[in-house]
Amino acid sequence: MVALAVALTFLAVFSGVLAVASLGEEVRRPPIQRILSRFAPPGERKTTFRLLRDNTMSALPVLHRWLTSAAFARRLATYLEQAEISQRVGVVLALVLLLALFAGHLAWRLTASWLWFGLAMGGFGSLPLLYVQRQRRMRLGRYAAQLPDALDLLSQCLKVGQSLVQGIQAVAREMPDPVRTEFRRTYEELRLGRGLRDALLSHAARVENMDFNLLATAILIQREVGGNLTELLENASRTIREREKLLGHVRALTAENRLSTKILCLLPLVLGGAIYLIRPEMIMILFTEEIGRTLLALAIAMEIVGIYAMKRITTIKV
Repeated sequence: MVALAVALTFLAVFSGVLAVASLGEEVRRPPIQRILSRFAPPGERKTTFRLLRDNTMSALPVLHRWLTSAAFARRLATYLEQAEISQRVGVVLALVLLLALFAGHLAWRLTASWLWFGLAMGGFGSLPLLYVQRQRRMRLGRYAAQLPDALDLLSQCLKVGQSLVQGIQAVAREMPDPVRTEFRRTYEELRLGRGLRDALLSHAARVENMDFNLLATAILIQREVGGNLTELLENASRTIREREKLLGHVRALTAENRLSTKILCLLPLVLGGAIYLIRPEMIMILFTEEIGRTLLALAIAMEIVGIYAMKRITTIKV
């Protein structure tokens, strides 16, 4: 028991040191640069755009080399970029390890059960990853919702005689984030001499949006064989809007099932809290007795499986 507590404490402190060491380049910048950036005019700070992203996964060279060779770390770096989170992969993984060890240590002190030790580590350690996934999903969802308006603006620019690059610049200037950020990056890449094909494919890889993938393919084909690009953009915008309308209709039809899923997920927690307030000794059997802890772990596992099944049932792709 003592050896386990010492090992967990050492790993927690080590993870904290890794997190502090990998906080990013802002802390390591010279003081004069940090002062100048703070006193820069607001307009200048807003127009600052970093075309080249810092791909360093950790401030520690050994950890950076190890993370670079790991597929899950490269995928996490992509998720952080899509979520527009500036922290490095090393910081996120150190936070995951720190939360997992802290929760596991607390669960072991309370229950002395390996089962709850593993559940606590897995549950709390996944919180930073769930946050990154949520931020990524929300940002890409906003991009998908703004894409039809961006295509309309791009089409209008082509109608008045502007080039495709000028239209992309107009979208980067007029549209809100995150469409503005992505199109501005594409415009800067084109302005610095990158080919249209590479810039569009890079844009498609960043946003992972099926509509933009089809649009980029259509633009590249149009550049090769010719055609009316304005009409192509208008048709793409109209198609996206029609599909979003259909998805809204599907969401309305499945709203009852999704609400039932949320109620069924919250019902055990509410019922357990009510029993604890009325008869605490009845609910504490689930934590003090071995059979109670086993049944509670089984209930949590079945709850997770049920949530996953209901989510798959109510998720309809169009």
